[in-house]
Amino acid sequence: MERPKVIALSEIVRQRHGEALRRTRLQSETAHWFVIYWRFWEESLDRLADYLKELKEREMPIDNLKIEAPADEPIVVATRDFAAPRRLVWKVMTEPEHVARWWGTEGQKNVITSFDVRPGGKWRVESHDPSGNVYIFIGEYREVNEPEKFVWTFGMENMFFGKTLVETHTFEADGDITHYKSVSNYDSIEDRDGMVASGMEIGMRHGFRVMDELLIELAQKAD
Repeated sequence: MERPKVIALSEIVRQRHGEALRRTRLQSETAHWFVIYWRFWEESLDRLADYLKELKEREMPIDNLKIEAPADEPIVVATRDFAAPRRLVWKVMTEPEHVARWWGTEGQKNVITSFDVRPGGKWRVESHDPSGNVYIFIGEYREVNEPEKFVWTFGMENMFFGKTLVETHTFEADGDITHYKSVSNYDSIEDRDGMVASGMEIGMRHGFRVMDELLIELAQKAD
């Protein structure tokens, strides 16, 4: 009878250790391949997310309107940023075809009968609301420094006789962002408070939202 082959314990340990090393090496190589693959996609997706965020910030409006009415001075100060170059913001605020689209509140239709953007130039807007009422806004440009600043008077035809409202509008360029500011000077704090209470903020917010849409349209045409 052939005697069973005797394998030393040290040999068994060595063989099992070798098998364990081979399995570990295989697992390591597999994990290494997967980790590289996963890191590649993770980094790519991170870059994609950053790029999409950049595009969104570039195209989306910046709705940060702030309106202040100091207690001891008859003025209203409004500030707002636009995600567009200054030259385009100037266009939508000074060219009749654009002003007609954003002027007033939701549902109003506007007819620009005069918009002479120069010192001494007159402007006039007929605004028709859904109920058939017509409100006529008038004024005169006192100062024009394109595209940084304009100053005009603001009034309503056949209303508020003897009341003079002077507004200064400034545009500060900051790359592809424009910082807009308007300062409206009233004859008295009472007049100012009456304008604030009339819901002027509603009209401003609506107008700025439409301006955002116009700015996107103009930017796309420029591209």
